[in-house]
Amino acid sequence: MKLRFSFTFKILLPYLVFALLFFVVFLSEFNKAHTLVPYLSVAGMVAALFFGMIQLLWLKKRLDRVKGLVGQLTRGNIPNFKASKVKDETGQLEISLEKHVSNLKNIVAFSRSMATGDFTGRYEKLSSEDEIGDALNRLKASLMKSMKESEIRRREEENRTWSAQGLAKFSSLFREVEDNLHDLSALLMRELVNYTEADIGALFITMDEGDEEDTYLKVAGSFAFDREKQIFRSFKFGEGLVGRCAMEKELIYVTDLPSDYIKIRSGLGEDAPSSILLVPVLLDNQVLGVMELASLGEMPSFQIEFIRQLSDALATTLAKVKANLQNRRLFEQTKKQAEELASQENVFRQNMEQLQEALERSVVKEAALLKEIETLRKGLS
Repeated sequence: MKLRFSFTFKILLPYLVFALLFFVVFLSEFNKAHTLVPYLSVAGMVAALFFGMIQLLWLKKRLDRVKGLVGQLTRGNIPNFKASKVKDETGQLEISLEKHVSNLKNIVAFSRSMATGDFTGRYEKLSSEDEIGDALNRLKASLMKSMKESEIRRREEENRTWSAQGLAKFSSLFREVEDNLHDLSALLMRELVNYTEADIGALFITMDEGDEEDTYLKVAGSFAFDREKQIFRSFKFGEGLVGRCAMEKELIYVTDLPSDYIKIRSGLGEDAPSSILLVPVLLDNQVLGVMELASLGEMPSFQIEFIRQLSDALATTLAKVKANLQNRRLFEQTKKQAEELASQENVFRQNMEQLQEALERSVVKEAALLKEIETLRKGLS
């Protein structure tokens, strides 16, 4: 069976041994004539016990200080701790504890900074074996990745909401002006420039003169810097970026424009755009028009995708507007033809009435002549 001794007993054991030896000497010399040795042995016993108690109290005081610190640490409290200047074993223990407390304070400060979203700080590991430091740095990297992913998801959700609201807004706008192509084009460009990062915009409509070679794109509406911009331009299919977009039936986004491509005028002067976006307006693979948008900066990808989706809704509206215009032209043409036929019928009826009157006059004259002839014949007979 293993004996267990208390801390106090272990500290006093050497002094108790010395006291026991002095006691043995005292017993052996007590009955002898030499009376000085017993007194010295008693003094030795007292001195051994005295110095033992002194060391015990001194160590207990130092260890109670360490014990109190460890007790606070076990409760999660991190107090201020300063090691004593004694360079013995307990002093080295206090120095180690002081470093440990300082490290815990650094961990707390680092954790609190991460809790507030500040990831600029970095926890320096104490050594290559510092598992806590390694775990903290891994936690920081994981939290940063999670926050970036969360921010990306939040922005994507905001972009989806922005696009959905924009499509609803422009769908309502299309219904309001679907009977007038010029109003539709001008209003579309004004609202689209204001809703996106674009600084200038124009809508080109496909004009069909009957022959495929004569098909071209003509500006129907444009807008820039809070005012309608009068741009009179037209392109054949394959001519310029607008014609190329119509010919290829593909979205074109260019960020390295030549300096003389187009100028955007503001109160500060004229600047060349940094990027230009051209989106074909397609319905059943037929090009109904091209939207051209220029910006002094680069356009976000979600706005480009929004404009592409908007072109699908615009294609349906343009087809309806063109159909309405065609029906209106046919109606006007039919009405004009009907009026011309009515006018011709009226002239024909007047001519018939005149012929009828002439015929009746002719019959009357003929009857009068016959009567005169009959009268002359009777007079001769």
